[in-house]
Amino acid sequence: MHIATQLYWMVCKDLVSEYRARQVWPAMLMLGALVTFLFSAQLDIVVEERFRMLGMQAWLAVYFAGVLALHQTFTMEHGEDCWDAMRLYPVGPAWIYVAKFAVNCLALSALQMVVLPLFVILTDAPLLNHPGHMIFVALLGNIGISSVGTLLGGLWSCTRQGASVLAFLTLPLVMPVILAASEATRLLAESEIGPEWWRWVGLLGVFAVVFVTAGILLFEFLIED
Repeated sequence: MHIATQLYWMVCKDLVSEYRARQVWPAMLMLGALVTFLFSAQLDIVVEERFRMLGMQAWLAVYFAGVLALHQTFTMEHGEDCWDAMRLYPVGPAWIYVAKFAVNCLALSALQMVVLPLFVILTDAPLLNHPGHMIFVALLGNIGISSVGTLLGGLWSCTRQGASVLAFLTLPLVMPVILAASEATRLLAESEIGPEWWRWVGLLGVFAVVFVTAGILLFEFLIED
């Protein structure tokens, strides 16, 4: 219960800070909507390939817009010795990672609630015909991207062009997640929920477990002086 309380307050701290400053989430949501409009226009050009390309473009929109939130994960902690104060919290480094990871999951969830419905509206993709399945895919993809982005966001938060560097640094690592989520989304758009869809979902689950575990284990070494 003590750990759960500490996690709750660490997550609330970041959410309240973002609510007061409104520095990241509005820009992230606007960028996600803009990229969605651009991608959906390209899908109209190739109607016969619409559903085949839909999954990849939707998840690339989520990723590139979400990088703004992932990069900001630790940026606010490097002013006025806030990072040193955070390291004095009565919790282990792994729990700091878990709290930051939870905040990023919430940010990407908000982004997905904008991007995915926009794709449905603009492309007539029947993703909402299977809402439970789509939420499951979105959740697993969210966990995979957030886990890697949180870990590397801490590494690059102090760089001058950290967001751009972070985007290209994390893309090779999260590409398996994006590919699996894209294929699962495409199959949902084609209403093909069968063994192939479950294989892609199972792969997403494996990536989620591996990346979260790696983040928890490696974060302590990342924050060492």
